[in-house]
Amino acid sequence: MSCRDCTAAIDHCHGTLVIHSSGLAECTEPGCVDLEYVRHYLVLDCSEVTGGCQCVAEIELRQAS
Repeated sequence: MSCRDCTAAIDHCHGTLVIHSSGLAECTEPGCVDLEYVRHYLVLDCSEVTGGCQCVAEIELRQAS
């Protein structure tokens, strides 16, 4: 099965865009350098990532201080 957007030459990414509490974004797709929301079908807050994210732990630590 092929991706309709790939076949139609629509600019998109198959990875998941993860937005960190600092506002920085990263993509799970190796080599993805265009981190625009519209290119990604799935966008998650880093707190939703299975196993958590280091930046979430850092925020909780700062809030506890």
